[in-house]
Amino acid sequence: MFSFEKKKETTKVTDIVFMHAAAKWHACHLALQSNATTIFITWFEETQQQLEEYFTAQNAANATVILCREAAAHFINNNPVIFAEHYPLREKEEVLFTSLKLEEIKVFSSLDDALFQHFGGERIIELMQKMGLQENEPVQHTMISMALKNAQEKLAKKVSLEQSAHSQEEWFKRNVSAEK
Repeated sequence: MFSFEKKKETTKVTDIVFMHAAAKWHACHLALQSNATTIFITWFEETQQQLEEYFTAQNAANATVILCREAAAHFINNNPVIFAEHYPLREKEEVLFTSLKLEEIKVFSSLDDALFQHFGGERIIELMQKMGLQENEPVQHTMISMALKNAQEKLAKKVSLEQSAHSQEEWFKRNVSAEK
């Protein structure tokens, strides 16, 4: 039988957004300090490399930072998971979340990530600074998560044949042209 009801997402996504990547990396380090079994997942090789370099500089080289394609439910094994970025397309995220059998995840993002820059992240940074928010002070609200989801769905409509990339910035250059 057909169902016309909207598909309900099974994974609760909590978005934690920082002004800049340095604050995001610092938050990842604090999360690791509070629970050494935390697994950090990235969508792009460049992000994985940046996070691993940050952890090494902080003498936290034992951190587990993996690419999404290396993630498997048995590897996660009830350890806390933090995604160090969003993938530009929501559907791809949902497929991974489901395959990992994750009920709830946190995604750490920064307004200088290419996804946010595509949708005016620099204006949001200016607004946050005018409001008096500090560099390491995150913004977290369900409205932000809904805005991100809507942005990802808008992007999906612009991408006809997705090309892989090593960074979020490269992904945008390959998949979303300025005239679309």
